Amino acid sequence: MEQTLTAYERDLPPDSRWRKPFNVLQTNLQEIDASMDVEAAAQAAVDFGADTWLLNAGGIMSFYPTDLPFQTRNPLLRLRASGDLFGDALVAAKARGLKVIARFDMSKITARLAREHPEWLFQSAEGKPQIYNTLYSVCPSGDYYQSRTFEVLDEVLDRYDVDAVFFNWFNFNVRDYDEVVHGPCHCEACRKGFALFSGGAELPVDMTSPSFGLWRQYTETTLKALTARIADHVAARERDIGVLLREGAPMVYIEGSNAFKSMPGKELWPHATAEAVSAHVASRPGASLMVNCVGFIDSAYRMGAEQPEHFAQYVVQTMARGGNPSAYYFGAPGRLPTEWTISQARDAMAFRQRNAAVYEGLRPAAEIALVRPGFSSANGRNYWDLTEEFRGLYLSLLEAGLPFDVLPVNALPGVEADQTLSRYKLIVLPEMSNLGPAAAAIDGFVDRGGNLICTGSAGVGRDGDIELDSALALQALSPAAEGHDLRSTYISDKPQPAMAEYGYGPGILPVYGRYQRYVWKPGAQASGFILPQAPFGPPELAYGHQGSSDPAYVCGSYGAGQVLHIPWTIGRTYREFGKTDVRDHFVERVKLMVRPELTAQVHESIEVIAGANTQGRVVHLINHSGVRRRSYGPHLPYSGGTLRLGGAAATPSAVRALVAGTALETRTDGPDLVVDLPTIELFEVVQFSNAQHPPAL
Repeated sequence: MEQTLTAYERDLPPDSRWRKPFNVLQTNLQEIDASMDVEAAAQAAVDFGADTWLLNAGGIMSFYPTDLPFQTRNPLLRLRASGDLFGDALVAAKARGLKVIARFDMSKITARLAREHPEWLFQSAEGKPQIYNTLYSVCPSGDYYQSRTFEVLDEVLDRYDVDAVFFNWFNFNVRDYDEVVHGPCHCEACRKGFALFSGGAELPVDMTSPSFGLWRQYTETTLKALTARIADHVAARERDIGVLLREGAPMVYIEGSNAFKSMPGKELWPHATAEAVSAHVASRPGASLMVNCVGFIDSAYRMGAEQPEHFAQYVVQTMARGGNPSAYYFGAPGRLPTEWTISQARDAMAFRQRNAAVYEGLRPAAEIALVRPGFSSANGRNYWDLTEEFRGLYLSLLEAGLPFDVLPVNALPGVEADQTLSRYKLIVLPEMSNLGPAAAAIDGFVDRGGNLICTGSAGVGRDGDIELDSALALQALSPAAEGHDLRSTYISDKPQPAMAEYGYGPGILPVYGRYQRYVWKPGAQASGFILPQAPFGPPELAYGHQGSSDPAYVCGSYGAGQVLHIPWTIGRTYREFGKTDVRDHFVERVKLMVRPELTAQVHESIEVIAGANTQGRVVHLINHSGVRRRSYGPHLPYSGGTLRLGGAAATPSAVRALVAGTALETRTDGPDLVVDLPTIELFEVVQFSNAQHPPAL
């Protein structure tokens, strides 16, 4: 099916080799690796289960004998007989059947080039350059990125038979490696470009400036436009050379890393890789995705090898969601101690290589879509509050064994235009606003018979306007209860006959984050009620809760579909308190709205990911029992789980556990097919052959 693309998005050609699964080993080389044994390095990629090798070509430092005056040759290339590390590596790779991705990093230049071309440089609001380890940051708005990039590309593509190109650190350098924030660039190219983009607005000084949000849009547009130009430039060679870049590229690059400095509260979100892969694969099926799975702790600890279970999770989560894993460790193979770290990930990569037929054509097959907010969704509020709501709902679905896909809110119009949104039975829209064109996509989905769950202030604009025609509310009442005003607030969806005497039965759930009051449409059916704030101290006076007319949730219809609105942030509440009764309250509402064909009875630490290929259904099961505050440790093997395929009892099916390497017994339970699962170690993959499965996209 043709995909509707924006002006800056590029898909892979339908017959491109990069649409097929590929496994990558990235050796991120340092200057001192100029004399690397390329035969041993290429063999290390093969031994890892990779069919593709990503290694340095040009940019900050050229690993080939460049003739361009604005490129800096690695001075240690003189130690090689050929003087050409990249060329030697290419020969070794091709002899082993490896594809080669040439790595570039155009983000920095030497002091000599900076003196010759100050117009290329990043400039702070005070006019100062950004210097780190003697290198000067350059600006993507300037001529170095906008023009010289293409000269570097042409030199490499003219000389070498590379299979793809990759650009690292393709960004506006707001901060450096020491996390020092330098703010938006104020070079002349940025001044002119932003003025044209914004209609004359002044560049922001920092994140508090009124024009900062507009500047973010400018930088995003600038990078997407440059990405599209690079993709078109390479495509003109008609050699099926992949272009691996950021959002909008025909091959999209993301990173799976434990960058603790960037985490709010330095708390690991263990599902970051699977979330990001799902968001891409579900919304842009025409572009492949590579995940750079980082084998060291952080950029400041490059010799600190990552915990092996953690590194393996990057690879497993990537392949389970339909991405292509790239194992990334530092330096020439064998120079740094990586064997311990890569052991489990290597096994997972080799499994994917052996089972290539499973992953060719693998596509999402969940029937629930969870919408992920973007930065613009905050609309003047705290973006991380929206993220916590999303993550709480993510965990709730995962722990209930309900397969789901992640859809970025800004991708919904394109997904709807492709008519692939109709394969879902339920969309979950966490609290977010500024929906824009996504509102019409959601409305169309519900109108045609889809189901929708909203939480909190989902679809409420900055001025209280209701953005969804399918919403059950006529208007939002201001202000919403949040912060201190929401402390000691509860909901109940169970009768509380002793409430007048301050006696309460089961079904009292705490409310955290935000409760949005509404005027509801006629015909909307309210259930339960809020118990507003009462004194919570001292203990002698901590009583007095009485039910209000504000509901716990509201149900109604729109067109042929059904809508359920939970007007409080139930996801944030679960994230904050970890109470399973809060989670189960949400899951019960989900099950009232939809009965997925595929469900699982497994421990809450087992993630169930639904997919399909040409053979039938594919179910990945990932064991998260080893998750810790900052990483993964050893997992606990899990036995005794089952999969249930609704309505498939009469469909002949062969079911096999591919990791365990065994056929699985099936049995019927009424109209359903039930499969007893084997013991699950790090992960398991279950292939249904000739079973009922979703139609091809």
